[in-house]
Amino acid sequence: MAVAALVSVLGCNGCRKSDADRVPPVPASADPEGKDIVPGAIVAAEEKPSGIRLYKVLEVNWFPDPIGDELVMIAYSEKGDTYEQCRELWIKHNLTITLPKARVAKHMFIRREHRIIATEAVSDADKNLKPGDPQPKPSS
Repeated sequence: MAVAALVSVLGCNGCRKSDADRVPPVPASADPEGKDIVPGAIVAAEEKPSGIRLYKVLEVNWFPDPIGDELVMIAYSEKGDTYEQCRELWIKHNLTITLPKARVAKHMFIRREHRIIATEAVSDADKNLKPGDPQPKPSS
């Protein structure tokens, strides 16, 4: 009985998740309608001519047709060559802000090849970033 209790206690300490465990694997595809692009979503989206840029969605603003939804996102300077590399960049949280409030029409953005690589709450610090600032660490 005492051994089971000790294993239970030790097992709980071993259950602490690393940053890599908190970020799910890269999905095979994205929702073609963009329903997975919600506040707090971390989006890796392909850019032309090359590279995959990371974004964090701060807000989704609704506008009536024909305008449609507007995304307000943080755009980061660093790019990856693959979605997996972008996931690793996000896990390290060693990113620099390029645009603290990029505004994009959702219907245009979802045409780009993209993946939701993580989600986390939008913090007050996220809302007050300036170009060149480092990405704040998530509070957990």
